Parts: sequence; structure tokens; C-alpha cells
Amino acid sequence: MSVSVFPIESTPYGLTYGEWSARWWQWFLSIPKSRSPAFDHKGENASVNQLNPHVYFLCQTIDGIKSIDSRCVTMSERRSILMPVVNWVSISQVDGETDEEMITVAKKRMDVISELKVVINGMTIEEVLEKYRAQSPFFDVTLPEDNIFGLSPGPRRCVADGYWLFLKPLEQNITLDSYGSCSSGVTKFAVNYTISIR
Repeated sequence: MSVSVFPIESTPYGLTYGEWSARWWQWFLSIPKSRSPAFDHKGENASVNQLNPHVYFLCQTIDGIKSIDSRCVTMSERRSILMPVVNWVSISQVDGETDEEMITVAKKRMDVISELKVVINGMTIEEVLEKYRAQSPFFDVTLPEDNIFGLSPGPRRCVADGYWLFLKPLEQNITLDSYGSCSSGVTKFAVNYTISIR
């Protein structure tokens, strides 16, 4: 496979996987639901707030799938992709009142993963994905009006846990299909991407 993945113990662009996961959530949660890439079937919102020159964030679907979205994305050459296969964020006043409670909720959610699979250019990555789990440090977000969780807008403290795919800089077009399930298969996530390099 001509596409390579950063090792889980590495620090791409100076940050750990866990630190990058916090950056990803800050990006994702800052976007109103009406423009969220997670609710976008074709990829038209994929470029919203993509401000990092080195890393392009992709997202999964939201809890449960009725049909698999096929999204088309165009990004600049030599840029990496960070994408969750399955992940969870614990939000203060929702998933616990203390840091310990929030960490426990996130960990329990990710302890019941039943399937992880990614297919890049027709080649399946499956067995090694369970090694790519990372917990974020605590981080702050400001939820916008019309946020994806329907919560009151404003600042929140968060912590996340999940399984990630972090691709080294791309030099060619790729197809990327991702599938994951948690809660012993009850909650499922799946998405297909066609990524064009310009």
C-alpha cells in the first residue's frame, strides 16, 4: 500500500495522537450542525474550518447508519489526514460532574468496540487498528448555537477516547472506506471517501 500511517507512539507535527484527537474534537464541535461534515452526505462541508496547513480532518457519521455516505473531498498535496474510526467525547455536565467521571464514561464507551475496519485503495486494514486507540488530555471547547448535541451554547470542558487513522502526507488520490461499531455492535458507523489531491 502506497499510503502510510503514523505509528501510534509517534508525535506527528509535534503532537501525540491524544493531543491531535483533542484538536480534532475542537474543530468538529465548533461547527454548527447545519454545516457539520458529519451530516453531509456528499462531502460539500468537508472543508469547513480546515485551518491546519499540515493536517486535514475527516469525520465519521453520527451514531447509527441507515445508508453509507459517499463523500468526495479535494485537498492540497502533501497534507496528512486524521480521522476517527470510532470515538467518543465526554462533555462536562453531560457525561459527569468530575474529571474522573468523564474519563470513566469515555473509557467504558470505547471498551466495548466490536469491529474496526478501514479499506484504503482496496486494501483492508483491520487487525492492527485496535492498537490505534488514544485518550485525549482534557480540553476546552465553545459550543456554537445549533451544535450537534443540542446543548446550550458556550464553553465546556471535554475529554475524548477513541480509535484513529492518521495518514502520512498524501501525494496521490485515494479511496478510503471506514467502518466501526461499539456497544457490542449496537451502534455502527460507516463512511466512504474519495479524496482528490490538487
